[in-house]
Amino acid sequence: MNLKDDVVLIKESRLGSLQATEELLTRYKSLVISVARQYFLVGAGDEDLIQEGMIALYRAIDAYDVGSKVPFSAFAYSCVKNRIIDVVKAANRDKHKALNNYVSIYDVDCSMSATSAEDTAIMRENSIQVKKSIQDNLTGEEVAILKLYLDGRSYRDIALQTGKSEKNVDNALQKIKKKVRAALKKNT
Repeated sequence: MNLKDDVVLIKESRLGSLQATEELLTRYKSLVISVARQYFLVGAGDEDLIQEGMIALYRAIDAYDVGSKVPFSAFAYSCVKNRIIDVVKAANRDKHKALNNYVSIYDVDCSMSATSAEDTAIMRENSIQVKKSIQDNLTGEEVAILKLYLDGRSYRDIALQTGKSEKNVDNALQKIKKKVRAALKKNT
């Protein structure tokens, strides 16, 4: 098998050769996998980081300076690693905490399975107690925000309807989630 030089493949890829692009992507996929496995992304699997790494590799093919003294392999490694680090950092920022650390109001009902009519009645009573406990611990404003949020409204829509800023809505939802967690722990 005749292995073409990376620079030759990059030049062919830039001229529109899908075969050259595919060969480069295949050649460096193991590099992407090895970099991706060094990191962990909350709420995602290895495949998500590998996909981000493959996108970075694809972009590296276009961005590489074929006249550079740096080998493509080193350039590709740097591009892939930097992209994966950026993705992990972005996912861990505070603005994503609501998505990464959510508590579902519906978990109370969904996580229970009944084996008899008596169990069903007990679970229904527990569910009612949890919901009552949650409502008792929320202010009227928090209940209104929670209802809008559970209806699928965006932070912007909630802010417009309540006359609050999006940041205030986010803060309120964070408080609500803490209260929900406390109520769930108390009643389970």
